[in-house]
Amino acid sequence: MFEIKFVGNTNTNKSSRNNHIPEIIVNHISEGSISSLISWFTSPDNKISSAHFGVSKKGEIYQFVNIEDSAWANGLTNGIENATAEVVLKKGKNINPNWYSVSIEHEGVWAETKGKLTDEQLKATKWLHKYIIEYVYEKYGHRIEPSSKTIIGHYEIDKKQRPYCPGELFPFREIIDYLKLYYDLPFKDIKGHWAEELIKKAYEKGFVKGYPDGTFRPDQPVTRAEVIALLSEFIKS
Repeated sequence: MFEIKFVGNTNTNKSSRNNHIPEIIVNHISEGSISSLISWFTSPDNKISSAHFGVSKKGEIYQFVNIEDSAWANGLTNGIENATAEVVLKKGKNINPNWYSVSIEHEGVWAETKGKLTDEQLKATKWLHKYIIEYVYEKYGHRIEPSSKTIIGHYEIDKKQRPYCPGELFPFREIIDYLKLYYDLPFKDIKGHWAEELIKKAYEKGFVKGYPDGTFRPDQPVTRAEVIALLSEFIKS
C-alpha cells in the first residue's frame, strides 16, 4: 500500500475539465529530480505547466492537482497537430487533451534512463495507475479500460516536441499487463482476499485451476488429492 502526499498549492497551475471526464492516463518523465519537480510545480514563477502526480525513484507518490481538475501537462489545443494517440485523433485538435487526461510525472532524465524506472518506482506507478482508474470509476462512473489506447506517453500527444517523453524504455507493457490481470481476475471470488496476488501468480504459472462455476473458493479446505495435483503441476514446471 502506498501513500499519496498532496503538495500542490495556490501557485500550482490547474483549470476546469470543461465537463469532460478522464479517459486516459498520460505518462511523463520529469527531466530532473523529484525535488526540482515539486519546486517548479509549486512556484509562482511557473505559469505554464503542472501534472496531477509525480513518482520519485524511491517510489514516493506526490499529488499536485486534484483529479477533478485539469493539470497543464499535455499541451494546448493548438499544440496537438503531431498526435498519434487514437483518442486524441478522434476528439480532434479543438479538444484540449488536458480536459480528458490524468498525468503522471516520473522522476528521471531521458538521456540517463531512456524512461526506465527503478523497481520501487515501477511498483508505485502500477499502484497509482490502479488508484486513478478506481478513483475515476467511483467519481464519474467511467472505467478506464487498461490498454495501449488509454495508458499512453506524452509523445503520443506531441510526437514532434516531446518525442522522448517518457522514453523508449518506459514499462508500458508491464503496467498494462498488471492492470489487466488485476481487473480481469481469473476467479470471481478472490478480489480483496489476502492471498489474491499469490493465487493470481499461481494461476498464471498453471499451478492451480478453479471450479467450473468460475470460483476458486480460497477458504475451502484442501483435500489430499488436490495437494497431490498441485504438487504434480509444480514438479512439471
